[in-house]
Amino acid sequence: MTEEKKEFDVVADILRAAVLGSKESEIITGCELDRNSLEKYMPVMMLLKLISVKKETENFYRTTSKGLEFLRFYHGFRWLLLGKDFDYDLFKTMNELKREEQPYYVS
Repeated sequence: MTEEKKEFDVVADILRAAVLGSKESEIITGCELDRNSLEKYMPVMMLLKLISVKKETENFYRTTSKGLEFLRFYHGFRWLLLGKDFDYDLFKTMNELKREEQPYYVS
C-alpha cells in the first residue's frame, strides 16, 4: 500500500471496486494493495458476507447487498463527521440503489 490507510477505509475501497464485479488483479491495482493485504482482508469480508467470490481462471469478487449496506453507512458516517461533499454523491446513489427491490448487480 502506498499510504497508511485505516482498516475501514481499505474495506470500503475493496467494496467500491467490487460493486459491479472485479477480478482479483483489478482490485489490487485499483485499491493500491499488495497481494498480502488482499489475502488479509478477503477471508474476513467473505466470512462477514460483505463480498462474494466466484472462482474462474482468476477469482472474481462482487459486493453483496450487505456490503452495499456497509458502504452506505460508511459514507454516511464520513459525511456526517467530516462534512465532505466528495462522498455525498456516492452516498446519494447508494440510497437510490437501496430502494430497488433487487439491484441488477447483486445475484
